[in-house]
Amino acid sequence: MHESSVEFLRCVRCGSRLELEVFTYDLEIEKGIFECQKCKLTFPIIEKIPILWDDFSEYLSSCKILGGKLYQLSNTGKMKNFLKYSLSKTKNQ
Repeated sequence: MHESSVEFLRCVRCGSRLELEVFTYDLEIEKGIFECQKCKLTFPIIEKIPILWDDFSEYLSSCKILGGKLYQLSNTGKMKNFLKYSLSKTKNQ
């Protein structure tokens, strides 16, 4: 994700600006987390792609294998905790 795009992204729930924490950067933001300070939603950036989903656990419910793979690929404690929490809230299908 290009750093210049950050200023245009907003929270999908409340429209507020997002705070960015970058974990991996190599010409582009490869891994990181966006956080909304107003409504406390968290959005991951994985392999340069920001996932701006209102309920990330619901997103993972449709594809739990993806959640497991993302967890295995993550290399920071904050991302692992976010994914672990999101996976714990997924609906059983």
